[in-house]
Amino acid sequence: MTTYDDTEANGMNERGALLDFPGADELATAGHVEPLSERALARVLAEVEAAVTTEGAGVTSAGADVTTEAATGVVVAMPERRLLGRQFGRRRALIGLLTTAAVATGVVTYANSGATSAGTGTHSEARANTASVFLDDISTVAAGQSVSSGKYWKTRTTVGTAYISRSMDYYVVNGGKVYRKGLRPDWQVGPKDLDWKGLEQLTTDSGKLLGLLQSPPRPKSISPFDQAVTLLTDSPASPKLRAGVFKAMGGLKGVKLLGQVKDSTGRGGTAVEFAEARSLGQVIVDPKTSAILEYTFTWTAGPSKGKATHQTFLSTGFTDKLG
Repeated sequence: MTTYDDTEANGMNERGALLDFPGADELATAGHVEPLSERALARVLAEVEAAVTTEGAGVTSAGADVTTEAATGVVVAMPERRLLGRQFGRRRALIGLLTTAAVATGVVTYANSGATSAGTGTHSEARANTASVFLDDISTVAAGQSVSSGKYWKTRTTVGTAYISRSMDYYVVNGGKVYRKGLRPDWQVGPKDLDWKGLEQLTTDSGKLLGLLQSPPRPKSISPFDQAVTLLTDSPASPKLRAGVFKAMGGLKGVKLLGQVKDSTGRGGTAVEFAEARSLGQVIVDPKTSAILEYTFTWTAGPSKGKATHQTFLSTGFTDKLG
């Protein structure tokens, strides 16, 4: 551990010494840090409060430079430099604790998970799991959203508004008028095709959902990532189911965290992508609400190479009225 004397002797400045703790490198390369959720904040504050309480033990109310020998009870004077070293060490420990707590609660958003080349360094190992860490944290945010209900699931995008009823009737708004467009296809989840009722009975366990998403593809099936995004945007999935889906997405091979971006309307969010042999899917998530802001699907091979579909979601939720 670096002491005050060691710092002076080695020519290390205070900032350098303060950053001399486990996790400092990861924090320095982390980029933007999102505001903590109430649950995460409570955990961090509890750790800091305990540390501060421990730090204050044994210090006199006047802050005198004295200490008590435990064995003899004799009060002895502490040299000023030794006291400074001990105070500096406590500051270093507290900073390390804050960093550890922040990383443990998953609140650090890494700017670019691909910035460090693969290797055996600490940075590579830390960044390897940033997508799953982020999606796990978003899972907690999603689970905390309020439960609601209604006759229709409404999806409003930059190109129009659509409604789905419990009987899977599909409606769109065009020119201020509502038109029925027939039945909406069931939602695909691995080997299952689910209607509204089936969706309500779907497991919310992230491990089981991951197993379903990773099931062998069927003819005309969409990618596991597309299935998950569709559930998160185009279906009346409950907060608990959305939480399970987000967490399951973090277990998909090929998922990568891109970092902070803006969607086509200028809203800020965090981008996650999923690469397959012939396609690339990218989603932008609002880390404060868990809402999907935008989704882009691009063909990267085959006759449709370069062709992309793009959806920007302005709002999704339940309603009891059409129009």
